Amino acid sequence: MTSSDPLVIVGIDGSPAGVGAVRWAADEAVRLQRPLQITHALGASGRHEPTPEDLQPAVQAAAEAQSFQPGLHVITSTWQGEAAQILVEQSRHASLVVVGSRGPSDVEPLPADSLGVRLAVHAHCPVLVVPDAQRWADPAAVLPEHPPVLVGTDSSDNAQLAIELAFAEAASRHVDLIAVRAWQEPPRRWGFAASPGRFADLADRALAADVEPWRAEHPRVRVELRCLHGAPAPVLLAESRDALMVVLGPRGTGGSDELRLGSVTQQLLEHASAPVLVARR
Repeated sequence: MTSSDPLVIVGIDGSPAGVGAVRWAADEAVRLQRPLQITHALGASGRHEPTPEDLQPAVQAAAEAQSFQPGLHVITSTWQGEAAQILVEQSRHASLVVVGSRGPSDVEPLPADSLGVRLAVHAHCPVLVVPDAQRWADPAAVLPEHPPVLVGTDSSDNAQLAIELAFAEAASRHVDLIAVRAWQEPPRRWGFAASPGRFADLADRALAADVEPWRAEHPRVRVELRCLHGAPAPVLLAESRDALMVVLGPRGTGGSDELRLGSVTQQLLEHASAPVLVARR
């Protein structure tokens, strides 16, 4: 590990959710063998230089990180400016960016302009969004170790990137990987409908083909393939309840952040209780 290694960066705001995100980020930094950078964005103001008081949250978060992972190389960074802009720019030199949220819930999902959503759209590296992150701020809380990593796939290029990242996570954690593909019958045309079994069989074959190249690269990762009937977002949300994390690729085609992210990834970021890792180059 050297000072030139790509960083794991975690964004904090001085809240318990930020401490929870630091804990996940420190764990990932150790797994990736990368330094951890703690970034505190102070928001826009007329001041040009942070005061000593402004520096304290990052310094305190660094102490928390080193208590979670003794020996971890930690850098602190405090900036005047808007958090999403600063973290997106810093992501150019990172291997992972981690942020926490105080939600979500079924009643109040993450807003479309939340920090996690904006990073998932614009960052230059993978982004890990930890929901309800304050639950991991207590030193007595234990990060999950044994649940499987879950990855959603639809045979797109971004899904292949997500599968690659999911295998790497599962391998580093020595846990199982569950690959999920949701399928639905297309609308009936001319009064005729094909057999549902045919679509299920096609989905099975596509899922096996998606995963096969990465199984060869990670032969020690035990993989379970699940082709499930239903819309992708509800299927993945149901499966994610027992997962260590969910890995997805953005599926959007342009326009607003929501459109660029894709509806499935957007809904998982809004409603999943497990951390969501969005794969990006």
